[in-house]
Amino acid sequence: MLTEVILPIFFIVFLGAVLRRLGGVDEKVFSRTQLYILSPALIFAALTRNSTELSLLLEALLFIAILSVTLFSVAQGAGFLLREDRVTRNAVSLASMFSNSGFYGIPVCMLAFGDQGVVYAAIFVAGSSTMQSTLGIYTASAGRKTPGQAFRTILRVPMLYSIVLAKLLLYLNALPPESFMKMINLLGNSAIPLGLLLLGMQLEGIISQLLRSRNKIVPERETKMDGRAAALGGMGALIKLAGGFAAALILVRIFGFSGVMGKVFVVEAAMPTAVNAVVFATEFDCRPEIVTVGILISTLASIFTITMVLGYLGA
Repeated sequence: MLTEVILPIFFIVFLGAVLRRLGGVDEKVFSRTQLYILSPALIFAALTRNSTELSLLLEALLFIAILSVTLFSVAQGAGFLLREDRVTRNAVSLASMFSNSGFYGIPVCMLAFGDQGVVYAAIFVAGSSTMQSTLGIYTASAGRKTPGQAFRTILRVPMLYSIVLAKLLLYLNALPPESFMKMINLLGNSAIPLGLLLLGMQLEGIISQLLRSRNKIVPERETKMDGRAAALGGMGALIKLAGGFAAALILVRIFGFSGVMGKVFVVEAAMPTAVNAVVFATEFDCRPEIVTVGILISTLASIFTITMVLGYLGA
């Protein structure tokens, strides 16, 4: 699995890091293209090729909600034991809760499980996006976001609309003509390599930030990195990788998710920390240096942990 799935993915990630470092590329263009065009196209194409019941989508959302709350609780408990303040506990929680289920998870599931893996990974991404837009923002802001603001943020996630549209057109038996679907498939297929390049750019940005912090060349809003912050970020990464895997193994049995769906949900739950976590932490000044370390450590460690998870699942 290391040579067949993980290393090809990380080679493209490496190219993205080199591109940002040497090419001076603005990753926002890549990010917006991925978020508003390519990822919705990928999910729409995957869902229209396979029929998925609405009840299954709701069960998947409940699965992800319980998973996120479980990891949140573990991180908060660890923070209490270490006698950390609320902001620090929330930063560790952000580093522990949310998977990089899109840019990283979908390519892994596609290579390991094929088209059906992409379908279930897309369902997981939609549920994860919902949790990030609610629990993630609430955690980062320490409750300063109102429920109405969080709900409006959910409505801005385009992947949710692609799922609703795909299910509606399937129900009405009104899918677009084949020529249009070929265009959607072409856009969707572009989401995988571009998403990996973007992940590489984001990781390079994280490493550059850490180096600036070490040299005390940091923007005003950022906090100087120290040994305790690095240790707390490492703890968040451990909770995310090990805790996510263990919790998902239990939950798939409770929910009765078997076959490819169960395996995909375990793999997605074991993915490293989502890059969006540091976006939330920075926006709401929630110890972003801790979240940054969590993302970096969990992503690098996942080269080995995801290989072991896939081997355990017999993928």
